[in-house]
Amino acid sequence: MPYVSRSNDGNIIGLHDAETEIAKEFIETDSPELVAFLAQIGQTLPEDGGIHQELAASDMEMIRVLEDLITTLIDKRVLMMTDLPKAAQSKLSQRYSLRSKLTDLGGIVGENDEILLP
Repeated sequence: MPYVSRSNDGNIIGLHDAETEIAKEFIETDSPELVAFLAQIGQTLPEDGGIHQELAASDMEMIRVLEDLITTLIDKRVLMMTDLPKAAQSKLSQRYSLRSKLTDLGGIVGENDEILLP
């Protein structure tokens, strides 16, 4: 691994784990050209165990955890919304507003803890 397929102008357009009719060229995994192609499409090579992809996938979950933590601290009056920087206040207010709109839709959206306000 990996074999690449190229466009007419010579740019990498595909990555294959075995030689195929359209991907006959083997390329080293540390090739700058391959690394650039993978970065362009937001991927990493499997040799890293998919750690980068797992971290990226868990980012949205962590955002929700932090949002819930901030909400809990504000509800318990451990933290005041005004203690946060203006940019953070604005972003949290926007998210609370969006979640409120989802809640206002009632049963249309359904009971999904991941999208409704706590």
